[in-house]
Amino acid sequence: MPRFLTDLNGADSIGIGVVLRRELTFLEAAYRAGDEAAIPSLRIPVLQRLAGCRPDSEGNFCFRGVVPSVQRVSWMERGIAILLLLLLSPLFLLLSFAVLCQDGFPVFFRQQRTGFNGKPFVLYKFRTMSPRAESQQVEYCAKARKDRTFKLSDDPRVTRLGRFLRGVFLDELPQLVNIVKGEMRFCGPRPLPFTDHAHYSHAGQPLRLLGVPGLTGLWQIGGRNDLSFDEMCLLDYFYLCNRTLRLDSWILWRTLCIILTAPQATRH
Repeated sequence: MPRFLTDLNGADSIGIGVVLRRELTFLEAAYRAGDEAAIPSLRIPVLQRLAGCRPDSEGNFCFRGVVPSVQRVSWMERGIAILLLLLLSPLFLLLSFAVLCQDGFPVFFRQQRTGFNGKPFVLYKFRTMSPRAESQQVEYCAKARKDRTFKLSDDPRVTRLGRFLRGVFLDELPQLVNIVKGEMRFCGPRPLPFTDHAHYSHAGQPLRLLGVPGLTGLWQIGGRNDLSFDEMCLLDYFYLCNRTLRLDSWILWRTLCIILTAPQATRH
């Protein structure tokens, strides 16, 4: 029998943020005990809107969370990534030349990110910002009063070419190398900078680190910077508990639709 979270009395008055923290705390307790978890998600719009949670035949318990199995990058995914690298090699050369001509060295941006079980790895992207962008991150976030976990709108550090590359998702292509190395998957929780460990300050938030990070996921197709950190953690853990080939295919399809219909969407 799964654990049920039923205490949501006064959820409207205490606010959605408190409810999210309560659910994350409950999910972590269930995970540590090795139990399946079932929580009422009708008051969590992000799960209904993005994860497809609906009341079951027995009531309102619609988030079914089971302890995620050990998730590794399959050889099939690595093979697909290698094939894509070979097919896209002319595009890689063209984009590298374009970045070099307009913005100079370095062509690639490398950053330490948090991977599976919190292990750090180096993520690769085409550089889309000025070379001093990393050192200016805290300063610009403070001016905008924005959490540094998420991107700034109209970030002045983004180059003209970089804005285009972000808009059509081409800056993320080098992460195919991360997939070949087994550090990332096509779908999964988005890896955050390793220096952002301080954000995992509340029970349940580190649950998103139980899976291999991905190029795209429920957070990317569901609003990205419009969602709170707790909502992102809840979505990522839902994905890890309910991951299927069908869900991955749907996420990849929705990602493609977003790229084609909203090329200027900001991603992390």
